[in-house]
This record gives sequence, C-alpha cells and structure tokens, in this order.
Amino acid sequence: MRKMTGKFEELYRKQIDFQMILSDNKLPVDDVKEFQYHMTAMTEELGEVLKADKRWKTHRNTTYNREEKLDELADCFITLMNLYIYSGFNTNDILDTVRDKIKINLERLKKEILKDE
Repeated sequence: MRKMTGKFEELYRKQIDFQMILSDNKLPVDDVKEFQYHMTAMTEELGEVLKADKRWKTHRNTTYNREEKLDELADCFITLMNLYIYSGFNTNDILDTVRDKIKINLERLKKEILKDE
C-alpha cells in the first residue's frame, strides 16, 4: 500500500506545482473562489465522461469510447485534486479520510446485509 501512497503524493505534488504556476499562490490553500471554479469544472468534466460512455442512457445506446472515457475520468481526478488543493488539504488528510470513509461504508453494508437476513 505504501507504494500507491507514494505515487498519489507525487501526483498531488505535481498538481500543486501546476496550480502554483497558474496562481502564484502558496498551495494548498483554502480559497473559496478557486474551489467554486473547480466545482463548476467538475460538473463539466463529469458531463464529458457521460458523453464518452452513453450506454447508461438506454438499452439501445451503444456509444462507448474507452480511451476518451479514461481521459475524461483523468480530468475528473485532476479536478478533484484541485478541489482538495483549494480546500487546503494535504495528502494525509485525503488518504486518511478516504480510508476511514471506506471503512464506514463497509460497516454500513455489513449491517444492512445482517438486517436483511
């Protein structure tokens, strides 16, 4: 797991460096205006993912471009990193919270399964 964490930290650092070039800010920083901009960008990127894979739309729609979908999902991931950056979060904040949330979700699922039995 450590290997994956290191790769995420490297990606996050590179995205911070990229945003620093654009903004001349010390990052990550809590910036409501930039956060709002990237939330709007996320909406656009999610729409582009849906355009690349329209199979969800109807049983007759077979539109699917795997490479384009992967590219658009990468844009979503980058935009999500920007949302974290402009909220002032670091990689430990992100990974710890995601790990905790997965654990909570698994516990909820187990309770639901046991309740249905």
